[in-house]
Amino acid sequence: MSHFSRIRTELADIGLLKKSLEDLGYKIEEHAKVRGFGGQLTKAEIVVRMPNGYDLGFRKSGDTLELVADLWGLAVDKDEFLETVKQRYARNAVINQATQEGFQIVKEETLDDGSIRIVCERNVEERVQAI
Repeated sequence: MSHFSRIRTELADIGLLKKSLEDLGYKIEEHAKVRGFGGQLTKAEIVVRMPNGYDLGFRKSGDTLELVADLWGLAVDKDEFLETVKQRYARNAVINQATQEGFQIVKEETLDDGSIRIVCERNVEERVQAI
């Protein structure tokens, strides 16, 4: 009997997820196996190795990614982990979209409540001259 749980997320972009996990200091492996109880393994596109042998993995499930892990032996709180990853993912998505649309990041700060404030600007004169 498998101990692995699958938790659906709203995350969809593997590249953004990979960058977000790395930004948070996690060492990841791509296209690897997630370790669980009793040596059980399951495949995932992104695997976060944990020191106690119970890993966290992300794999495609339709249009989104799901977290797959053996929650019984997990060394981190899955809800806190997912919230932290989702916040970093959202930050990276905003920055990617803003830079693609010609904005520059002027300021970024983490507020007292833990939210992230990003200030962007676009130089309209440069854009008009380029056209």
